[in-house]
Amino acid sequence: MIITQAASPSRGVSSLLRSAPVLREQQTCREAIRLMFEHPESKCIVICDEGDRPVGLLMSEPFFLRATGRSGADSFYRESALGQAQTHLLTADIESDPSEIMARLLERHPAQQNDSILITRNGKLAGTLTPADLRTLLS
Repeated sequence: MIITQAASPSRGVSSLLRSAPVLREQQTCREAIRLMFEHPESKCIVICDEGDRPVGLLMSEPFFLRATGRSGADSFYRESALGQAQTHLLTADIESDPSEIMARLLERHPAQQNDSILITRNGKLAGTLTPADLRTLLS
């Protein structure tokens, strides 16, 4: 599944919103890798619950490195993708002020400051932004 949001002419976050491939909570790392290869343009995969609320984030490059660097690949492929996901998410409503999102991004641990930002509408995933997208919006 891909969640997409049409671009808006405003200077809000919706003007740079990216689509994101989505997995459900019960899906495996094998399914995540397959989805990653189906969407090579995407920087991440978002894991959502049945209500389309984001519950996890797999950044594509680090996840791929973990997947290929494991000696027990078969067991890794059967693991829950959510078990490998970042669950301390930076989410923001689509109506949020971009400068407030940037302030929250800068409060995160440095290792998480390049992770995608999950944009929601009424709590449901609307799309993603990269930190670079946010900087572009604020410049």
